[in-house]
Amino acid sequence: MDSPTSPDAPNSPDGADGTPGTTRPGDGSGTPLRQDAADPDLRSQEPVGRCGRREPIDMATGEMYLVQKDVHLPGVLPLVLERVHVSSYRSGRLFGPSWASTLDQRLEFDEHGVCYAGPDGVILVYPEPPADGEVYAAAGARWPLSRTTDGGYTIRQPQTGRVLRFAPARAGTAELSAIEDRSDRIEFDRDPSGVLRAVRHSGGYQVDVLVSEGRVAELRLHDPRTDGIPLVRYAYDDGHLTEVVNSSGRPLRFAYDHAGRITRWDDRNGEWYAYTYDHRGRCVRTEGSGDALAGTLDYDTDNRVTTETNSLGEVSRYHFNEFNQLIREIDPLGNETRFEWDRYHRLLAHTDPLGRTTRYRYDELGNLAAVTRPDGTQALIEYNEQGLPATAVDPDGSVWRYEYDESGNRTVVVDPTGAITRYGYDESGHLATITDHFGNVVRRATDAAGLLTAVTEPDGGVTRYQRDQFGRVSVVLDPVGGETHLRWTVEGKLLSRTHPDGATERWSYDGEGNEVDRIDANGNVTRVETTHFDRFAAQTGPDGSRFEFRYDSEMRLRAVRNPLGAEWTYEYDQAGRLVAETDYNGRTIRYERDAAGQLVARTNGAGETTLFVRDALGNIVERRSRDGVATFEYDPAGRLIRARNEHADVRFERDPAGRVLAETINGRSTVFAYDAAGRRTYRRTPSGVESFWDYGTTHRPVSLRTGGRTFSFGFDAAGREVERLLDSGTTLAQTWTPAHRLSSQTVASVTDRSQGAMRNLYQRRYHYRPDGFVRAVEDDIAGVRQFELDANGRVEQVTGTAGSERYAYDPAGNIRAAGWAGAEDQGPREYQGSLVLSAGRVRYGYDRQGRVTFRQKKRLSAKPDTWHYTWDSDDRLVAVVTPDGTRWRYLYDALGRRIAKLRLAADGTTVAERTDFFWDGTVLIEQIGSDATAISWEHDPGGRRPLAQIEREFGVDGARQWVDRAFYSIVTDLVGTPTELVDPHGGLAWQGHRTLWGAALSRLRNRAATPLRFAGQYHDDETGLHYNVHRYYDPESGRYASNDPLGLEGGFNPQAYVPNPTSWVDPLGLTAADGCGPDGPDGADEEYVPLYKAPQRGLGQQQYDHGYNADDYGGTGPWAAGAFFARDRELADTYAGHYGEGVIEIRIPASEYADRFARYEQPYQGGPLTEVEIPASRVEELNQYPRKWHR
Repeated sequence: MDSPTSPDAPNSPDGADGTPGTTRPGDGSGTPLRQDAADPDLRSQEPVGRCGRREPIDMATGEMYLVQKDVHLPGVLPLVLERVHVSSYRSGRLFGPSWASTLDQRLEFDEHGVCYAGPDGVILVYPEPPADGEVYAAAGARWPLSRTTDGGYTIRQPQTGRVLRFAPARAGTAELSAIEDRSDRIEFDRDPSGVLRAVRHSGGYQVDVLVSEGRVAELRLHDPRTDGIPLVRYAYDDGHLTEVVNSSGRPLRFAYDHAGRITRWDDRNGEWYAYTYDHRGRCVRTEGSGDALAGTLDYDTDNRVTTETNSLGEVSRYHFNEFNQLIREIDPLGNETRFEWDRYHRLLAHTDPLGRTTRYRYDELGNLAAVTRPDGTQALIEYNEQGLPATAVDPDGSVWRYEYDESGNRTVVVDPTGAITRYGYDESGHLATITDHFGNVVRRATDAAGLLTAVTEPDGGVTRYQRDQFGRVSVVLDPVGGETHLRWTVEGKLLSRTHPDGATERWSYDGEGNEVDRIDANGNVTRVETTHFDRFAAQTGPDGSRFEFRYDSEMRLRAVRNPLGAEWTYEYDQAGRLVAETDYNGRTIRYERDAAGQLVARTNGAGETTLFVRDALGNIVERRSRDGVATFEYDPAGRLIRARNEHADVRFERDPAGRVLAETINGRSTVFAYDAAGRRTYRRTPSGVESFWDYGTTHRPVSLRTGGRTFSFGFDAAGREVERLLDSGTTLAQTWTPAHRLSSQTVASVTDRSQGAMRNLYQRRYHYRPDGFVRAVEDDIAGVRQFELDANGRVEQVTGTAGSERYAYDPAGNIRAAGWAGAEDQGPREYQGSLVLSAGRVRYGYDRQGRVTFRQKKRLSAKPDTWHYTWDSDDRLVAVVTPDGTRWRYLYDALGRRIAKLRLAADGTTVAERTDFFWDGTVLIEQIGSDATAISWEHDPGGRRPLAQIEREFGVDGARQWVDRAFYSIVTDLVGTPTELVDPHGGLAWQGHRTLWGAALSRLRNRAATPLRFAGQYHDDETGLHYNVHRYYDPESGRYASNDPLGLEGGFNPQAYVPNPTSWVDPLGLTAADGCGPDGPDGADEEYVPLYKAPQRGLGQQQYDHGYNADDYGGTGPWAAGAFFARDRELADTYAGHYGEGVIEIRIPASEYADRFARYEQPYQGGPLTEVEIPASRVEELNQYPRKWHR
């Protein structure tokens, strides 16, 4: 073994002067690149990705690398200026000898050939290119080098379509002169002496480069009206970069040893990290402020093994081959992962600790041609003569086909069903049109950089974008004239957003770009604190409530402390995997994982264990618990096709694109059909109710035929529904505020069709605070309701015609007191941790898993009413005994959806009454009762709001068929809760009358009824609870009867419903969504609907800082068709485990999400999770919203 020594080494370099042709000072032999590339195999490897757990240390060589991005100006070809420090690199010039950079890219020539200096410390060694041909590097990326007719050189990067151009050589060096892609160009301007002075983009950007004594002193965004906008300033000591100052005015500082290696950095918040090297220049020790990520490294050179010991004493080992490629990784638990590589550092095989191998095959040009998965299935890609994907075959045999123009722009995509999407480009090569299978065209106007300036929908609606000098959206002009104004920091952080109604939100940041506070449109302030490595340390809400976060020295989250002082804690195994969490109430859930880190067992707080069995691809194929066995089957593409348990056999039939054509539950099928654009056009429920959807030129429907009736829909240019007309003459008219919030709803009926005369039946009007919370509702029937809210947006008092309600909250967001007329739940509430023990005269009991086991209502002069509840090991309510002794059972399918409820006879066994339920993904669409009745529901295309209720009977007058009995239009409030049922003639058949939290206030004399409540909820008369897909909600307490399955990911108060139900819903019983109010009291970012995406390796920082580029999406391979985002963090975390870049969360105001993106939701693989496929033409709209990076 090699023992560590002091961080000193010989051959300390002096600074370089940054001019062309410079060689290593004091050396005199060969070129600096040739000397640095003495081992071409080592230098041809990208430094990013070579590290183990002790990032940023290369486990093979002990090199430390540090990536810094100084400038990112968006465009189809973004202007990116970055620096990379590599501790062994000595060929840097403009930022010091140990920094490679975009600006230092060059070719150096000697008698042996050519060396290319990349922006990331990579050096590629080429032979001298011939006059009319191409040569490839001896090792590393397969980028051909060739000569140009003007005496210069080019390097082509086929995978990105980019070309690097170099000027004719001077004094043995050819400087980078331009970077080109299919449409744009970045030029590097130099003065007559060869010193770089500016970087110019064909889109109009110019970054001025101020050079002093051979070093870059400052970068400025060029502005002819001023001296330019300062971007970054640099300071040096003895030629080494020592300070980087951003717009905060604070420096990031670097310290070096005598060999030019960074030994320490101190960031702009006072945090630091340090490195110690041995006599061979290998990093052997790291340490940081607060002991964060401290560790040691030991190198066994003879056996090519590196041993890493982290700050907790956990040991990992890395084995390398003679090319310094990682071939074995052994984690602290002894689990081994194996890798195989080719000479060009391309991964050939990956074998996980369970022995499952994924193999990769490349064509002669280095393009990925095949992926063979552990189960033997393959994904294949064939390329055209341009090196672009022409055909992609999914593992199930589905084929995608692509066509391109002469410049390599994708012009046609044919999906596996034969649907064709065409793409057109402007004279600059920027995407200009997207034409669907039916000829409907989305037109894109772009600026010179290829950034969107306008999108024209096929129906003529135009959204326009104005951009600042940095290319960032500064104004969004919506199709109805509303303007949203955005301001940004120099580094691209959102400073303010002013909505069309003038309401403004503001953010501020520290020197490292971490959010410090945000001020909502009402002036309420939420403050944020960070700790080591920019981890979230605390959040203080507008009311002073404070959540704190504690980490161990490996920066793993160990505890969350709520404002009441209760802690939620996490435990990890030696490999850093979560193995247990203990909630605020002392309930512990334990997780057992296999060698590959997959969950194989979960034991809940009641000691109930669920076991998981997985196939070779990691899909769960069996789930075992004391309640029975559930099995799952998948097609070759990994999509769910069957799920079985003792109560249900669920089968999915899919088309080649993966869309569900039929879902069959216990032999009863729901059938679906789609048009070539992927829009749902038909559905038939098990009782035979058919729905036919027709669409116009956009994704928006124009009509729905169902239950013997026809709806016609009208939308304004912004896509907001303004009219819904039933063929019988009843209409629902809606108006909207400039901020796209629902303003009024009017139900009317036609009195004279010939004259078009209408009679208003009733109207409802909404009034809002500046932050978007509802402050009053005027209803012609129910009267006026006014809401008094606290700083967090929680309702403290409701006053109005129908009476008043009062609520008080503790700092954790629990309702500590409530009052409304005639309720046993009114009065003070007592809690133990987050569990409510009593609410007025109602008491609750719980098991060790935190599930309600009994609820008892005390009567003043009678025996208490008591409900007893029984749960399964998945926290699903399976049985209830009501106060009169009646027993009920509830059955679920293997996906967790309730498929039946049964009322038992007095013997406790015989079924006296049964109701079966049927689903469309996670949306309830029909119930069929044992009394030969059925109720069906039709929702809008996104499944968010119910539109119609159809009631049927079987066997009427002896006929052996279903017969329609009643049809009702459903009117919903702004969050999708049904408020009225209207018959075809405009008559009011039912109206809901409920408290703020959904409890029934009185039983009106209605002619009809609906069990639908808050979005995703179904009311059970026998319990008073609302079934909410993953949980049961108690509207009298405003809380769930069990814990959130997502833990704190669903919100910091895991039993609470949403903070304000006038603006928020929880359609799955998991997390708040789809409203228009700001942050809830639990601090769970409930101002927004979150979308999650796991960036691919190496793209995390770029996508976090600058967002998404439309040209990166749209179906360029077998796994891409548009930009896929997840509504559920769980889904994104699955991909994050492969990419290793964490998860980026995009926070979209709920009203805007509903208007713009909700329509793209779809169930993931037919299961309970939701993904959102956003078209490439709209993906850049996401860039205006705040982002969080969960690393």
